[in-house]
Amino acid sequence: MSAANIIDSLAKLGIVPSLPKNTTNTSNGTSLHSPLVDTLLASAGLGATSPLVQIALFIYTRLSDHLGIDPSLLLTLFGVLWSLKYFVSQVQTYVGDVIERYLMCSITVSGDDDMYNHLMEWLSKNPKLNNNRFLTAQTVWSGPWEDELDEEGELKDDKNDLFWTDAGGETRYLNFSNQAARTAPRFVPALGSTTFWHQRTYFRLRRSKETVVSVGWGKSTKDQEEIRIFCYGRSIMPLKKLLSEAKMQFFHDTHQKTTIYRPRQKENRREHWSMWQQVARRPVRPMDTVVLADQEKQEVLADINEYLHPATPRWYASRGIPLRRGYLFYGPPGTGKTSFSFALAGVFGIDIYVISLQDATISEEDLSVLFTKLPRRCIVLLEDIDTAGLRRASDEDEQEDVVGKTVDEKEKGVGTKEEAIVVNGDAEKTVENQDKKKEKKSKAKKWDTDTSDSDSDSDEKSKRKKKRSRKTTRRKDTRLIAPEAISLSGLLNAIDGVASHEGRVLILTTNKPENLDEALVRPGRVDRQVAFTNASSAQAEELFQRMYESRRSRQQLVKGAQKAKSTVEAIGPYLVDADGGGPLTPEELKKIAAKFGQLVPEQVFSPAEIQGFLLKRKKDPRKALEEAVSWIEATLKQKEAKSKVVTVQ
Repeated sequence: MSAANIIDSLAKLGIVPSLPKNTTNTSNGTSLHSPLVDTLLASAGLGATSPLVQIALFIYTRLSDHLGIDPSLLLTLFGVLWSLKYFVSQVQTYVGDVIERYLMCSITVSGDDDMYNHLMEWLSKNPKLNNNRFLTAQTVWSGPWEDELDEEGELKDDKNDLFWTDAGGETRYLNFSNQAARTAPRFVPALGSTTFWHQRTYFRLRRSKETVVSVGWGKSTKDQEEIRIFCYGRSIMPLKKLLSEAKMQFFHDTHQKTTIYRPRQKENRREHWSMWQQVARRPVRPMDTVVLADQEKQEVLADINEYLHPATPRWYASRGIPLRRGYLFYGPPGTGKTSFSFALAGVFGIDIYVISLQDATISEEDLSVLFTKLPRRCIVLLEDIDTAGLRRASDEDEQEDVVGKTVDEKEKGVGTKEEAIVVNGDAEKTVENQDKKKEKKSKAKKWDTDTSDSDSDSDEKSKRKKKRSRKTTRRKDTRLIAPEAISLSGLLNAIDGVASHEGRVLILTTNKPENLDEALVRPGRVDRQVAFTNASSAQAEELFQRMYESRRSRQQLVKGAQKAKSTVEAIGPYLVDADGGGPLTPEELKKIAAKFGQLVPEQVFSPAEIQGFLLKRKKDPRKALEEAVSWIEATLKQKEAKSKVVTVQ
């Protein structure tokens, strides 16, 4: 059914008025609608009898009857307003560009730069921006050292901060299932433009994101963010002060922490500012917590302090000496080599950059670039350098020759007595097998003498070809085992090559210094060697006293625990004896520590072993002293038996 038939049927029922058959009055030649409608119909090429035209005319007449205005005027007004809006937006864009270019200053911060994180942290803590109408919420992942204490360093006394659960007994245990729900998100400005006032200056912030496609083999996309800040005037100093304030606030929150960096993933090392990524931020470790002779500590501290002095580079340059300093920390496992490195970083307020030479994604070229992208003052830590498998090129060739000889000997049936015993488990059987092989060979020789000389020549040629093919395949296989492995020459070039980085402190740690190459530990690459040994009786006493002494931070914990009675059970044992003996005085603690030191034998246990024993009894020093004898006896038996099973912990 057509639209015209529908309208006619509705008109017959009296629902809508009937439309005239001709929309134009033939008597006087005037139109029933405005000339604008006639123009639109003529330009569209539609006749008056078209169903669509009749529906449009019906709507047109109904609007004119109810509103009392010509609807064409509304259409004209709408077109004028739309054109005016477009014109105003274009003028506004042009005027805004002119103002930004000639009347404003701006600074752009890329999302790959560390300053971007500093600025976003500052913006999230600005109360004026937090009340903005357009914000972006971000999940906050707090570390183990954050959001546990208030501004005064005391435990929060809010009853909702700690939740407890039952495990079937009388003791209640902490429950952190709703910790993520109670952590408030971080609010930062949304993508687009944001305005705010700061120190009587009007700022405009524009945050944008765009997708960058890498050109070349293996195309990949990456979201690139940036922030652009504007301020009115010809001076850029307000913007510099704002960024300086954001940076100072960030480092004020982290000045008592040490930041650890590691190389980024291989596909993310394209830009120079993204070679390293932050993996952890830990509180500064006090130097007195490292078990090492005081004289050795002071000598290393004085040496690094002189090296990091601002006047040192000029002194080195005037004498033509490379500005580098290297240290080798060696000793048994658990003696504090890495701990001393962290303590040094905390004393001088510098960061630690850790490189693993066993990382398959780091090639020699990557290692050189990583060293060149280090900051001016930092600590580069290479742990367990003896297990990195560094070898000279000559050693690799010799090893290939040895492997080739052994393979040839095995193919010929020639072996040592030890190989015969290991393979067969019985020397007599191996001798019999060798005799049988000799008999077979003698028979084969007799048969070969009967054959022609041409056959023997062809066999010799084929054997030579097989030997050559075996040698080439052996060399290829040995070289394809670790194509990305770092050689000794590659490491040495990265440490003190022509284009190597200067101003850093290099620390190498090893458990077996005798396995290191002489070229790696020569003067100029390793300037000082520090020996770490197992704990002596005096050091064991120092460890015991440090474990149970009442430091300032622990006093603050107990003070905060007194405000909330529910936390005394968890925090109080740091200073209170679990057996009800009461808190220890400094004199009593010193006596107990001296007795513990007398029980520990000299140079037998590592500081890590002693600390692990005390940590399991950190609430009760008297109990630790009572159980020390049984633990020492059990551990000595375990060491004698070379067993890894611990009987007493």
